Amino acid sequence: MAKPTIANVAELAGVSQATVSRALRGATNVTEETRIKVQRAADQLNFTLSKSASALASGKTMRVILLVSGKLNEWFNSGVLQGVYEELAPVGYDVTPAFITDRSELDRFFSQLPKSRNADAIIISSFQLMPAMRDQLQAIDLPTVGVNVPAESGYFDASISIDNSSAMTMAVRLLRSLGHTNIAFCSDYIPADMVYNTSQRTQAFADAAQANATDGITFSLLTADAHDAPLSKSDLASQLTAKLLSLPERPTAVCVETDQVAIALVKELRKQQLNVPEDISVLGFDDAEIAQAADLSTIRQEPIELGRIAGRKVLQLLRNEPLEHPHELQDPLLVLRNTTSRIDSGAAPAE
Repeated sequence: MAKPTIANVAELAGVSQATVSRALRGATNVTEETRIKVQRAADQLNFTLSKSASALASGKTMRVILLVSGKLNEWFNSGVLQGVYEELAPVGYDVTPAFITDRSELDRFFSQLPKSRNADAIIISSFQLMPAMRDQLQAIDLPTVGVNVPAESGYFDASISIDNSSAMTMAVRLLRSLGHTNIAFCSDYIPADMVYNTSQRTQAFADAAQANATDGITFSLLTADAHDAPLSKSDLASQLTAKLLSLPERPTAVCVETDQVAIALVKELRKQQLNVPEDISVLGFDDAEIAQAADLSTIRQEPIELGRIAGRKVLQLLRNEPLEHPHELQDPLLVLRNTTSRIDSGAAPAE
């Protein structure tokens, strides 16, 4: 059977080919009655208007770029991609994923973007744009939505992020309620030429701990040292454990930047003959699948929902619809498992 054409649809619907084209690509100058009639004819003939033809007629590519920090198969990034796809695919948009791992890759991506201009919008996840990059996006009129972008970011048309400040306040209050007064925050190395959302957690933790100083809270901020190549999670945990045990007084509780690092840290602490949570409590961040398997207490964020919200914001921007709340924060949730516990107030931590 010959492949159906736009002419076949027009004949069956009793309208012109131009009307079929306008109806199937969502143009506003077609009545709802005509649109339904054309769609029924197209469905009956199993006809689909090609995206390339639609793009030529509308000036749209029907494509949205998702640019993430880190590999695409990482838990958070794959979750965001899933959420974005769920919102955009049903209305005809393709999602083109891309990733960067350092500043040089980011610069390369943006140097090529104005030349290709092969998308209608871009979603950027987990890192801050530089002023020159935002200028590029504005110059080519590319709507930009951020996912888990730094709180002080002013370079996005809209955004949805986890509330790091609220999360760290919850973490400090939890540990304080369990009797811990000497606590630490452990994080991966952050390059000076990049600003990541996760790096904001360090300052948020410090602010929360300082706010509770009157309750006797003392705290330490421990960050991995720079290396020519990224450290494996086990090497990172080994370095952070050495720093923890080198402090004048060992903390009795530790908040960790991500679940992956937290789980590696628990393993390394146990190698050093420290019991978790009896000797030291450990609290992660993410509630990735591995957190439940490791019985890790953590702070939950929901990347699939973050992706869905970002996708909806993109559609509103592309339709020129006003956004009632352009910049939103997702509430975190404490998940208590087996790596946090009440401290024995009668026992002094080992030096």
